Amino acid sequence: MSAQVLEQVPHRSLREAALSAIRQAILRGDLKPGQRLVESDIAKQMGMSRAPVREALRQLETEGLVVSEPHRGTFVAELSAADMWEIYTLRAAIERLAVGIVTEKASAETVAQLRQAVADMAQAAREDNLVHLAALELSFHEMLCRASGHSRLLDIWLSMTAQIRTFIGLTNTLYLPADEVVRLHTEVVEHIQNGCAEEAGQALARYILEVGEHIRQEWGQTSDTS
Repeated sequence: MSAQVLEQVPHRSLREAALSAIRQAILRGDLKPGQRLVESDIAKQMGMSRAPVREALRQLETEGLVVSEPHRGTFVAELSAADMWEIYTLRAAIERLAVGIVTEKASAETVAQLRQAVADMAQAAREDNLVHLAALELSFHEMLCRASGHSRLLDIWLSMTAQIRTFIGLTNTLYLPADEVVRLHTEVVEHIQNGCAEEAGQALARYILEVGEHIRQEWGQTSDTS
């Protein structure tokens, strides 16, 4: 790793600084799938010892962004179509459960927060700010999982988000047209507000699986031409 892609950060926990910097470099594509990550090189670039870098790499391994191979070293994970299928089918099942729980106990405050989230997405769509829309869309889904109050569900969902962002970055696309993304999320919120748990779960799972299929197709095209 010769290019300077990791910034020196003199704040807070060195482990958290290393974790954030390496994760973002992977998600931006500065560190490529299959690229070897050398602790000493990263530590030198970031102006810290190897220990926090080592801890950061271990955390990234649990997130599925890096892999460690005995006697070979640590590498940026190379995600496959099978990885994508597992992530999006699991995500559909988890979020279907989450939205069902939320619908059964949704307060006026929760519904208002979800409606505001969709309104923010609509604004980003009108401004054609697809990067911001993608971030807002993922935040909406995190909001749903948090609102469920199911801590283990949330932990599993959070563990997948880095890989989800990686797939989105590899395809360089917003999976579905912006107005369709807004419409589908509006539908989910309306089902929640009306107390229709089954309909909310079906709509959300259908959307996630459609996104997964779209990314699979785009990712396959990207892989074929690389």
